[in-house]
Amino acid sequence: MTNRVEIPHFPRAVAPQAERLAGTQERSHAAIESDARGNSAALRLALEIGRLGSWERDLVTNEITANSTCKAHLGLASDELLTFEKLKKLQHPGDVERINQAVTYALATRSDFNVEHRVVRPDGYIGRLRVRGTPIFENGKAVRLVGVTQDVTERERAKEELKDVQRRQDYLLNLNEQLRSFKDPFAIMEATTERIGQLLKADCVGYGEVDDSRGVVLVEREWSRGAISNEGRAYRLQEFLHGMIDDSKLGQTLTIEDVATDPRTGTPALQSFYSTLNARAVLTVPLLKDGHITAVLYTISSTPRSWSDSDVSLAEDVAERAWTAVEKLRAERSLHETEFRFHTFTRALPGFAWIATPELELIYYVNEQSWFEFSGLSREQTLGHGWLSIIHPEDLAKIMADAKNATSDVLEAEMRYRAADGTYHWHAVRVGSLYGPDGDFKGKIGTSINIHNLKETEAALRKSEERLALAQRAARIGVFDWDVASGAITWMPEQENLFGIAPGSFEGNYEGWSSRIHPADVAKFEKTFREAIARGDHELAFAHRIPLPDSTFRHIEGSMMIFYGEDGSPSRIIGVNIDVTKHKHAEQRQQLLIRELHHRVKNTLATVQAIVGSTARTASSIDEFYQGFVGRIVSLARTHNLLTEDLWQKADLEELVQTELGPYEDEARNRITVAGPPLELPSEAAVPIGMAIHELTTNAAKHGALSTFGGQVAVRWEILDRERPLLQFSWIEKGGPRVSTPTRQGFGTRLLQRVLATQLQANVSMDFPEEGLRFSMQMPIPTEPPTFNPDT
Repeated sequence: MTNRVEIPHFPRAVAPQAERLAGTQERSHAAIESDARGNSAALRLALEIGRLGSWERDLVTNEITANSTCKAHLGLASDELLTFEKLKKLQHPGDVERINQAVTYALATRSDFNVEHRVVRPDGYIGRLRVRGTPIFENGKAVRLVGVTQDVTERERAKEELKDVQRRQDYLLNLNEQLRSFKDPFAIMEATTERIGQLLKADCVGYGEVDDSRGVVLVEREWSRGAISNEGRAYRLQEFLHGMIDDSKLGQTLTIEDVATDPRTGTPALQSFYSTLNARAVLTVPLLKDGHITAVLYTISSTPRSWSDSDVSLAEDVAERAWTAVEKLRAERSLHETEFRFHTFTRALPGFAWIATPELELIYYVNEQSWFEFSGLSREQTLGHGWLSIIHPEDLAKIMADAKNATSDVLEAEMRYRAADGTYHWHAVRVGSLYGPDGDFKGKIGTSINIHNLKETEAALRKSEERLALAQRAARIGVFDWDVASGAITWMPEQENLFGIAPGSFEGNYEGWSSRIHPADVAKFEKTFREAIARGDHELAFAHRIPLPDSTFRHIEGSMMIFYGEDGSPSRIIGVNIDVTKHKHAEQRQQLLIRELHHRVKNTLATVQAIVGSTARTASSIDEFYQGFVGRIVSLARTHNLLTEDLWQKADLEELVQTELGPYEDEARNRITVAGPPLELPSEAAVPIGMAIHELTTNAAKHGALSTFGGQVAVRWEILDRERPLLQFSWIEKGGPRVSTPTRQGFGTRLLQRVLATQLQANVSMDFPEEGLRFSMQMPIPTEPPTFNPDT
């Protein structure tokens, strides 16, 4: 549906135009009527453009915020609270379904909605609003509606006013040059009645206008024997033209020479009526418009009189002139008021109103004050092509293309205009087609409303919401909103993420929450919650665990704000959930580390005590005790270093061997051979094996292959695939001094034969052939998890 308006070359200076039109008899009736109709059509289009109100509705809470203009559109005071329930009551019952359909469709299609509907204001007045809005989505879910309102009540009222203006302006045909000096219609009536009375030597002359709705003739001015009456009288049309209305509607002048003898006035009621007027002879000229009597000019004689043709012709001529002049002045006044309202309205717009050529290339009207204050351009710089210079190039190309390819008479877009300070401001542009009185296309008329602040506010709001969402995701903070009365609970996306469910899948009730946390925590929360409500607390802290699929828990700590209704019961609860699992794990690891430290220190002290005792029993001197004890302590320290690199869990066997034998390798790198697959030993195996390797290394350095030049040590191991994997470890020396079986058993021998067998269930073999020591060990590889795992 297109908006079709007829406005010829508007606006102009109306009063000078009227004077020029009145200055010549040769101006045609069509030109006068064209200007009148065009200017009134301009008013109608201008009244369609109203001040904009902004609003926002939270789809989660149904809270509504609106500026004062929007509230004024609804008939509310600027400080009056607007709720969703109040808004629904203000909407006209006949339009509610259409409004709901528009909003539902916009939410389903993620599109804007634009609906015009009626509102029943608190004072009972019915207005009309145009509402345009758009849904805002977060994580795929509609959370708000934002938009603007425009009061179009005046547009509908203007249509009715313009019809009346149109009728009055049609009376501007055949202007009477003799009456052009009059500026007041009543002055025209007075001059007309007085002139007719004087020329026809009548007793009374009156000018009356017909009110069809009431069926009466309203006489505003009446001349009677030199005196003018402005009291205003009303006569019933049926009495005034009784029996002759049909003839009057054909434009026939009514003449009665003697009321007493005329058969048309013979009834007692009409005799009484004319007697009150002191009328014996009557000459009545009906003034017609579109077949309807709009006014009458009546001449009364108190004595019988025969009206001549010249009397009738003169009365008809003056009546036509008077009627034309009266209607012309009234139309001019109405036009002036209309133009005044139009300019006042355009000055009040938060933007511009303009008229341009069909291609939008040339502009020949703009509301100058608003335009010049914004753009800084003079009138000469603006009119013509100049106005295009302040439109952003990208937007200019688009609006030109849209205007050229438009399939509707109305075009809406958003454009940027350059302000006087060089910055660009966003404007909402609405363009309509301009048609002449004959329906020919004249150009484009439009408005450009400054929405820059609204755009900046929307952008700032989006950034704020994005920052909030990012902060919630980064801090793993979930937000919930609980409507206690209805039982409905709303979860924000991060809240659903904390509970490991898909966005939008939360059931929206208490059971959806309680079924997902540890049962013991539900009971504890409910008890704490009841106690808080009983005390009337407004804040409550809580904690609970969320069981996870891997049998672990997500630890949650939260806080809620409790809002109470008038009856003292909770009405709404808003709260947050914070994931503190990492903090809980850190606390557990700290406690476990402390316990493990106690355990390790005790074990280490026991090991040191055993080393001291064994070393003392086998040492023959203090120096020998010192050397043996320090070496073994250093070996224990090396093993501990390897273990602590992996949180005291395991040590690599090759590193244990290389740590002890590495210092004895020569430059040719052929004294030491180390070969075996990767094998990590748990701490309970690494400590005794590390000490055993130390004892073997110390013995080789003192008495065996490493004590002489050319001696060699070969260390090899392999993993035997059995029901339980076995470690096969061997130490073979050659090239050293001749070896014989020792006569006594020292610390090293006891460590190799007893400790390994006892702690690791190892089978140990030690042979002493002459070429060098041969040591072998076979032991099950520990498969039990280490006792210390701070991450579990």
